[in-house]
Amino acid sequence: MIKLMATDMDGTWLNSKKEYDHEKFEQIMKLAKEQGVKFVIASGNQYENLLTRFPKEYLNQLYFVAENGAYVLKGREILNIIDLNQEELDTIWQIKKEYDDQKTVLAGVNSAYTLKRYGEDFIKHLHLFYEKMTVVDDYSEVNDRIFKFTISTEVGKASDMARLLKQKYPNLDMVAGSNAAVDISREGMNKAVGLKLLGQRYDIKRSEMVAFGDGGNDVAMLEYAGTSYATATALPEAKRAANHLIGSSDESAVQDKMLDLLSR
Repeated sequence: MIKLMATDMDGTWLNSKKEYDHEKFEQIMKLAKEQGVKFVIASGNQYENLLTRFPKEYLNQLYFVAENGAYVLKGREILNIIDLNQEELDTIWQIKKEYDDQKTVLAGVNSAYTLKRYGEDFIKHLHLFYEKMTVVDDYSEVNDRIFKFTISTEVGKASDMARLLKQKYPNLDMVAGSNAAVDISREGMNKAVGLKLLGQRYDIKRSEMVAFGDGGNDVAMLEYAGTSYATATALPEAKRAANHLIGSSDESAVQDKMLDLLSR
């Protein structure tokens, strides 16, 4: 019996145009409500950005595992926050210094932050993922609880860079958030942490969870859920972690599979 369905956003729920089939979403939410199935948006993206993707009338029915598991909410009710401690932030500043030629983002509770020197085009691109974005001259200006640090890479290089960084800095977690970005967070922090918390809170077993993903930051979630699906365009590590493969997000494969599972 399915009691929880969790989906990643970019490359999974959202198609290449950052859109999805709203009619199918409404059908999914109707069936989920009737059957008592919890619908979870599990993403490395900012919570405030995720909110903009869904109709407000469904907010009370939505659960969020945002910032790769560090920020868990039911609607607007905060269930859990896990931010980086000072020792972990000091390591991140070391990484920032070592890779100073690459564009970066800090993700915090109140906002995401990036540097003015990266230019307007990069900042505009970030608004696809962050609803709240603050541009600063230096990260020392930031006074916030920080979840995550992201480093941009060349397209197709994120997985390799994540492995390299993990070897050099084993006290932090490194995953490919996409094929062109590495997400750095607290050791052991991932989307499965959020699913585990929801499972404990609502008495849901792993075997009663279904997860959908496509990136390196989905691996732990895909392995944790009893049933999991990777999209056709998923990174190799996500495909290896999943139980099943489905079509691409451009084909609404996730929405179709959810409707199939909920209609059985």
